[in-house]
Order: sequence, then structure tokens, then C-alpha cells
Amino acid sequence: MEIDPAITKFFGDILKPIVTSAVQDAIKQDPEPPADEYIKVKEACQILKCSEPTFYAHVNQGNIKLKKNGHSSLVNKRKLLQDLESGKLSLRKDKHRR
Repeated sequence: MEIDPAITKFFGDILKPIVTSAVQDAIKQDPEPPADEYIKVKEACQILKCSEPTFYAHVNQGNIKLKKNGHSSLVNKRKLLQDLESGKLSLRKDKHRR
């Protein structure tokens, strides 16, 4: 059974822009940031001047997002600094930290 070339052209004309647009959208999406933009939890705590329990309390509240890399938890440094600077992330001082 042969498909009429007019039908093939008709559907090709319809599908080509849809597929092209989908591919271009997929290419435009931001690739994952380089690994050097992620820092360990201890480094994030130093930047934020908070303890690890305070840090993880913010993670549990959804204020900070972690990325797992094997057994390590990593934080996007740029996002952390942006949230801190914009006031989206506000940290209170630890009661027992000196």
C-alpha cells in the first residue's frame, strides 16, 4: 500500500514547523551550570554564617534547594548568594554560635 505523495507533503508541511520549534526550544534551555558553581554544605554555612542545623532547617522549609551528587549534598552558590542578597533568604543568628 502506497501513501499518496500529496498526503506525505501535506503532513510534512504541518509537522516540520512543530518539530523544528520543539528542537529549538530544547536547545535554548539552559544547560546545567558547571560543577564549580556548586558548593558543599559546609561552605554554604560559612557564607551564610550559620550552623548546619540552621542550614538544614532552611532546606526543610524549602528556602534552600540541594542537589545530590552521590553521597554529597551540593548548593548552587550563585542562587544562594542571589537569594541572600535579594532578601528572599533571611537567616537569624544562631543562639549558641559565637
